[in-house]
Amino acid sequence: QLGEEFVGQIPAISLKKPKGGQGIEALGKQRFEFLEAFRSLRSSLLFMGQGETKPRTILITSSVPEEGKSTVALYLAATLAKGNSRVLLVDADMRRATLHTFLGTTSGPGLAEILNEEVSFAEAVPTGLENLALLPAGDAKRNPGELVLSPVWPAFLAEAKSRFDYILVDSPPVLAADDATTLAPKVDGVLFVVRASFTSARLARGALDALRQRRIRVLGLILNRTVSSPYEQHYYQRYQRAYRWEPKTSSRAPALARNPAPNAVRT
Repeated sequence: QLGEEFVGQIPAISLKKPKGGQGIEALGKQRFEFLEAFRSLRSSLLFMGQGETKPRTILITSSVPEEGKSTVALYLAATLAKGNSRVLLVDADMRRATLHTFLGTTSGPGLAEILNEEVSFAEAVPTGLENLALLPAGDAKRNPGELVLSPVWPAFLAEAKSRFDYILVDSPPVLAADDATTLAPKVDGVLFVVRASFTSARLARGALDALRQRRIRVLGLILNRTVSSPYEQHYYQRYQRAYRWEPKTSSRAPALARNPAPNAVRT
């Protein structure tokens, strides 16, 4: 009904809160099928753009609030970073900023201060955790709807592209504020999140039409919080046991320590 290709499906699970620190490794403690769904989405993104410009600056949005776009942006950024890509995750939802709480960082200075020319790119963008850096939303001193029109935005993206392989921008929902449709023409494309058994098809079509009217490239749809049947879950658990990877621990080194070679020098 929506006229766009689905490039990923994220299963509905209860997310675990990271324990013992933040960062990419902590984000990787979720269930097998959840993380595999993001690896599949990463592959779709890495091999996207055959015959066209490969998207590097990507805006992630939805039609209405509570569809999980920020969670999708966070875990996609972490999954790309685990794949050795340098990723900048930008919280452009300056009205309801949340990403800094996931990573345990401060809310500013951030994007609002850059667009308002209060700080420079170097002052606001942190060195990051491993391959992943977060630019928080910051503290908007004026309406975010006006800030997103700042002439600083193209220069900001140009500098970000010189330092990172991917820039993921989490924006407000399309039908909640005009910010998304204002920012979207300035990036390479949009990933559009649709929450299963929640999003109205009529509202989703209306949001996609608003993007198309501005000739925005929709890279694909992500169906979030999909619910599988108990029958499917049973077989997925069998695959998980067979294919879940864990680092191997070797018992050989301790054995050698207990039985040193005949010519070994004791100290």
